[in-house]
Amino acid sequence: MASRQVKLTQAEPGSILYHYTKSNGINGIVNHNCFWATKSDFLNDPDEFSYITRIIEAVCEENIKKESQKKMFLRDVLEEAVFLAGGKNKEYFVLSFSNCRDSITMWSEFGSKTGYNIGLDSEKIVQRIGEANVIDYHGFVIYDSEQQKRLIRKIISDYLPELFQTPFERILEAGEKNPEDPVYRKACRKFQKIAAVYAMFFKHEAFKEEQEYRFIFKKQKGTEVNFREKDGFMIPFIKIQLSEENLPVKEIMVAPQNHIDLAKKGMEYMMKSKGYRVPVHLSDIKLRY
Repeated sequence: MASRQVKLTQAEPGSILYHYTKSNGINGIVNHNCFWATKSDFLNDPDEFSYITRIIEAVCEENIKKESQKKMFLRDVLEEAVFLAGGKNKEYFVLSFSNCRDSITMWSEFGSKTGYNIGLDSEKIVQRIGEANVIDYHGFVIYDSEQQKRLIRKIISDYLPELFQTPFERILEAGEKNPEDPVYRKACRKFQKIAAVYAMFFKHEAFKEEQEYRFIFKKQKGTEVNFREKDGFMIPFIKIQLSEENLPVKEIMVAPQNHIDLAKKGMEYMMKSKGYRVPVHLSDIKLRY
């Protein structure tokens, strides 16, 4: 299967994954054991799914010598709708965590005045999410452009030649002679499937401080899609519901500008009332405004 060719680094046992959210978000997580996963083409980085096209173009520039074949292949695989949606005829939703315990970048995105993050045992939260939901992919976002190129290059240099038992150059030659050549068309589809998944895990290195860890869920038949309002527009999301057992929480962090006594005190009381015995810490980042 093409999905087996997707190479992602997953959280190590014993590590903690942090979910940054606002006060209403952490209230829903703790009181209802429910996370929200956002539709993949509604995430905060507007360039996120066009970014991979530049990586693919760079790899093709380096590895396809004949200009006409390069243009042909790029034309046939770089369908915007495929990469925006995560694949043809598919809808994916993304649930994000971070490897960073106290990040000014993450606080600025998720509310430095009313925000919290909830630290969870990585191994246990993966297990808990997977018990009640189908996780299609999960792993760390990749920010290093050279690593991104290596992964894309591996598709055309290793996976496709092995799958079709023919060099990639021959696949391109067949497509140039006959655009409807079945091997060439299938090779393009296979490439798209793998690259569309990588599109959800490749980000520009400017975002590397996020240290993001993503869970990807494919919309299943019968899945209810909900909507939340943000800055005057509607964002689709699905609920990732977990069982009633308490979550594997290790700690709670309070945002930098949320340092009033009641923020920490109220969170400690809520966690205790739900049966949690976990520390609640104030951010170490000091901000005046």
